[in-house]
Amino acid sequence: MRNLYGRLWRWHFFAALIVIPFVLWQSTTGTLYLWSEWWMDQAHPQMRFVKPQQRQLPLSEQIQSALKSVESRGGSSSVSSAVPAGAAHHHGTAGPSTGLAVERILLSDDPARSTTVLFQRGGSRLPFPVFVNPYTGEILGQLSTAAWLPGISRALHGGWPLGEPGSWLLELGDGWAIFMLATGLYLWWPRGRGFAAFWPRARAGTRVLLRDLHSCVAVWFSVVFLFFLISALPWTAFWGGKVLSAIESNTGQMSPTGFSPGGASVAQFSDASVPIEQAAAAARRANVHGTLDIRLAPWPGAQLFMTNTHVLPSQDRTLLADPVGGAVRGDFTNEQIPVIPRLVALGIHVHQADFGPVNIWLNTAFALSLMWLSVTGVISWWNRRPAGRVAAPPKQDTSTPLPVRAIVMVACVLMPLFGASILLIVLAESTVTRLKMAPATS
Repeated sequence: MRNLYGRLWRWHFFAALIVIPFVLWQSTTGTLYLWSEWWMDQAHPQMRFVKPQQRQLPLSEQIQSALKSVESRGGSSSVSSAVPAGAAHHHGTAGPSTGLAVERILLSDDPARSTTVLFQRGGSRLPFPVFVNPYTGEILGQLSTAAWLPGISRALHGGWPLGEPGSWLLELGDGWAIFMLATGLYLWWPRGRGFAAFWPRARAGTRVLLRDLHSCVAVWFSVVFLFFLISALPWTAFWGGKVLSAIESNTGQMSPTGFSPGGASVAQFSDASVPIEQAAAAARRANVHGTLDIRLAPWPGAQLFMTNTHVLPSQDRTLLADPVGGAVRGDFTNEQIPVIPRLVALGIHVHQADFGPVNIWLNTAFALSLMWLSVTGVISWWNRRPAGRVAAPPKQDTSTPLPVRAIVMVACVLMPLFGASILLIVLAESTVTRLKMAPATS
């Protein structure tokens, strides 16, 4: 068992080399995203809030105001101040396309909130917002992509600017983090200490205390870590886009709602502005609460896609509507969604802290604990590294027990990118060992 401990300690070290950059990146960008909406309210209240009035303008007019405002600036996404209210009342179709696309509209049910129209330029994943006063049509302001913290933090958290390769790296880090959690729990296991192992030993010396502070925090948050790591996999390009999609398709668990990335051109969105207004009004009449997220994809036949955000899972609604006539073609509640996509949605709600302020603070504590584990893990390794060398823990000559091999093989099958990286490391280590032994055997 001692040899197994040493072997897993060595692999725990290799996992840390991969995971620590991933953990620090995801913790930082995730925390920024958690607090991004709050920060926007503090930094730009003149754009985010309005004085409620008796009656709002039709949504189509609000949309036209935003489209005309952006096109009149040639698609510039720099921070801009409010424009005169009288210049914002536009009707009809927006002008010629400037290469801009509309990612989505965010329509709040809070009467003191502005309407947000998010634009994209040249196929970029980074949106920039235009804020419209829903009562007057006045353009309250426009922010750059860098100043729009909800957009840039979400994109960075998802692997931007590397695109799919960035998502693959995040998936790889996710798989190794699960592996590191499993090996770390084995290394921590009490072995006769009982419940005392859940608390750091303050009188056993600095080195032991630091190691316990590392391992105990990991154990305290272990269930939360595992939930976040597993629930993040559906967001990745390979596991979520290929593995999970295949599982859902073969088990009859595909969501009937589909998904829309948005991205219709300004002209397309302008033509659909009245149907969007009609569909949004129908959603409100059907008691769809929260902020309406309205999207239209650019391809022919794409339906208007509407979901509500910042609500509890039980209040989730997805509506599909005709972009020509505005008629609602599908209205799906949480109970109508199959189990797997419903579980995926639950993970999204927890990640985004939709359960209120307690959820935000717990997620923040979780992110800070990951940073703590990264720092204390490096220090613990430094204290325990081979004397005078910067190296991995020594290799053990004994073979890995069959049950451990079986568990790793199952994990490799369930997470193919993780499995490929395991194979690559084993081959690299084997090659290095042979090269070191070659002179001695010649």
